[in-house]
Amino acid sequence: MSTTLYPFSGNEQKSMIFTPMLDGEVYNCQTKWNLASQRWYLNVTDNSGNRLLTTPMIESPIGYDINLLVGAFAATKMVWRHSSGQIEVIN
Repeated sequence: MSTTLYPFSGNEQKSMIFTPMLDGEVYNCQTKWNLASQRWYLNVTDNSGNRLLTTPMIESPIGYDINLLVGAFAATKMVWRHSSGQIEVIN
């Protein structure tokens, strides 16, 4: 297993865009702040721009993983650790 870390500042004025390897292929990911619900959302699209997943970002505490990709990707896990300011992609 390998873990790739993406720093996530949580700046509500600026979306974060990153391109992780998910289940062996590169996908486009973007975090967006939703003003109405007062929370972050994760959008995952393929290289053609087709949206595969939009999910609310739920913070994982240290020692416990809440997989943001559950049901969409079989072998890859994505975890948001607010305490460390990181998004972890585990392959």
